Amino acid sequence: MRKTLTHFIVITLITCILWAPYIAPVHAQPPGWGGDENLYIKMELNNESVVGVTDPIPILTSPDFYFEVEAANNLHLSSISFQLIYMGFPFPVQEYPIGADFLAGQSFNQSQALDLSAFLDTGGLGMLGGSLTGIFSFNYTLEGFTNSTVVSEDFVVLLGPQGTAALTTIPGLITVGFTVMAVFSLLLSLDEFQRGIFAARKMRGAKRGSDVGILPPEAVLRRKPKKKSESETISKDELLKRVETAARQSWDAKKCPKCGKNWKSGAPQCSKCNISKDAAVAYFSEDIAQFAPKALQVVKPKSKVTVGKFSKQLKLKPDKGGALAAALVDMDVFQTKTVKIPLKKVAFSGMTLSATYFSWMQLIGGQTPSLIDVLLITAAGLVVSVLIGYLMNWLARVPKLGYD
Repeated sequence: MRKTLTHFIVITLITCILWAPYIAPVHAQPPGWGGDENLYIKMELNNESVVGVTDPIPILTSPDFYFEVEAANNLHLSSISFQLIYMGFPFPVQEYPIGADFLAGQSFNQSQALDLSAFLDTGGLGMLGGSLTGIFSFNYTLEGFTNSTVVSEDFVVLLGPQGTAALTTIPGLITVGFTVMAVFSLLLSLDEFQRGIFAARKMRGAKRGSDVGILPPEAVLRRKPKKKSESETISKDELLKRVETAARQSWDAKKCPKCGKNWKSGAPQCSKCNISKDAAVAYFSEDIAQFAPKALQVVKPKSKVTVGKFSKQLKLKPDKGGALAAALVDMDVFQTKTVKIPLKKVAFSGMTLSATYFSWMQLIGGQTPSLIDVLLITAAGLVVSVLIGYLMNWLARVPKLGYD
């Protein structure tokens, strides 16, 4: 039995054959040409075609632009414009007036090259380096119409030195500077975070300042606001007792507090002045108790001061300042419930480092990111840095000590 096509398929084939002359373009664009159905365009930059080219085109010195157009319909070609976009930021448009009428099928060659060197030397373009987006736009109006049409071709150009040599340009030097700054700032911030986390581990589990003994330099001291009618006094006897308790809890004698002689490990007394360990602790406490009145001037009401800064302003060594701070916390003069962590530094460093990503890609990789790309990667870097910072902030949590 012979198979035959259905009537539907036969009708469809006949319809396609009849409509083929109307569907197919009258004049197909040859290879290397761009434009639209009304205007065919061929463009060359430094003798290289820019139509359909994905590889960056280097323009080191005095680039020349040639073009050829062919009209598929009657039209008026009013002008050509050229624009460069750097990292999403557009430079002013350079206009080249044409003002020519074309009949369908008529072509036009630009015999004299359009000099772009003067344009590239203005607006700071001569100082740039790396990849930029170039846009050639042709503005025409069809016969019988008043609305103009713009046909554009995008391509990538390379300005200045290429590869690693691009780092010697002004954008390259700025990118290197910001990257180095961001990396060092991030490393220093992470080191500061590490010290804060270790300080929090030392303080975690304590219920009083004396449980810690000597507060670490990263602990933050607070002082509650007082009313004008209130007078704040510190009992010297109680302070000595508190300081001695704090010092005895964590005092690790390396030098004798009285004579400054190195204290031998495990020795019951100083080898020079023969002072005992208990007497050394008492001398240590008496020595730093005299700084209590000045301590109230360092940590003012509603202020926040780290123990490290507290010790520095009192001109005390970290162990003495930490012991004095712990004693004053036990006396509810000060309070501590946080340690110093560089959350803002980490966030800013991460944001800066992520923002330089596209700068490196633009200089070395030949990428041409849009402004949206730059903003998105910068925002992503900020979000990630903040999340890391809050994670470390959680690791550096401490109990509230003081103001019982």
